[in-house]
Amino acid sequence: MKRILHIILTAALLVFTTGCGDWCNPTPVEKRMVLLYIAATESALSPYADANITEMLSGYVPAKGSKEHELLVFFQNRDINTSTQRSEATLSRYYANRSGEVVKEVIRTWGEDFDCCTPESFAEVLATAEKTCKPTYRCLLFSSHGTGWMPVRYFDGGGEESVMLRIPSKSTGEGDVSHLSRLHISESIGYDAPTGNEIDIRDFATELGKYHWESALLDCCYMGTIEVAYQLRNCCDWIIGSPTEILITGFPYPVILDQLFNHPGREGLECICQKYYELYQGQSGQLQSGTIGLTKCSELDRLADICAAIVNENRVAMSGIYRNGVQHYFYRANKDFFFDFSHYFEQFATKESFAVFTTQLNLAVPYKNSTEKFLGVEMLHYSGLSCYIPSTKYPKLDAYYKQLAWNQKVKVIE
Repeated sequence: MKRILHIILTAALLVFTTGCGDWCNPTPVEKRMVLLYIAATESALSPYADANITEMLSGYVPAKGSKEHELLVFFQNRDINTSTQRSEATLSRYYANRSGEVVKEVIRTWGEDFDCCTPESFAEVLATAEKTCKPTYRCLLFSSHGTGWMPVRYFDGGGEESVMLRIPSKSTGEGDVSHLSRLHISESIGYDAPTGNEIDIRDFATELGKYHWESALLDCCYMGTIEVAYQLRNCCDWIIGSPTEILITGFPYPVILDQLFNHPGREGLECICQKYYELYQGQSGQLQSGTIGLTKCSELDRLADICAAIVNENRVAMSGIYRNGVQHYFYRANKDFFFDFSHYFEQFATKESFAVFTTQLNLAVPYKNSTEKFLGVEMLHYSGLSCYIPSTKYPKLDAYYKQLAWNQKVKVIE
């Protein structure tokens, strides 16, 4: 009898261990983290930062206890009543409770002396978010000021004296629009007003690259450049950025979370880009100004190979390019650093090589859109990415440019 019972129990155990399928070995739950990083200690940007969060929370918000979606917001604002003129910095989790009300749960607080625009601080926030969520997929939305790939403090004593930016006045014709955009006179990516600190794009890539990000949405001026995209190509799969300035209202925040959480990948990102375009296309006057592009990072190495070959074969023709004849993305005459990527290469590439370039660029930038003008600048040529055209009048800038990953590969400047 005991032998029969033993056989029955053994057979039952075999059935249980081999036939229970997903019940015994459930598929690990994939967790998607969206991290909104807002550096808003500068007076022009500060009042819009709160509004952006409110707009974002008016859309989709993950439910409390969600095992798949987690929303974190790092936020540091301006506060003129403190000694540093900064508020405390916080990293918070937002979720919707059973009643549908949005709840803010503060995870960590840093004092007002915390400078969120240093590589070390950026790294600390990313590490805290990682430890908190332990995500499978990561999406970053970085909101602040920006000047693309340009070096830290270039316009704050570190650049050529002849091209130092000035605060526009109405007499220049620029004063009417200067207050509309997220451009500040001195920054790379991010800007801390009390100290003037910024994050060099190379340091940004180093810290971001410690974790792999599905997407990076850069709500900062001039971040839609081939130099930035190539520097970040190993950090993330997709990048959304603008080759021009971004108006102070920023991205279409009400739709962002639904797309990032519920429509991940290219589908949701293209929708965000389309909503961005519609947001600014629907405005009037100078406010009808918006450019946006979606970059697929896995296509950038092939694009760089093509560009390197074109540059190597056409260096003489390249040296004779008339910079002012190339589509530009700036409206300030003394800020001639951002030109249309495709239109530039068209000036010196052969017809055959430019066709190869265009095919690959369309793979690398699957979505791009622009209003007809940006702050008065006609968008006659628009490829979704900008680039730098070297100039002998910018020796300091050219020296820095040589250090960027894009130039080290393509050799725009030897």
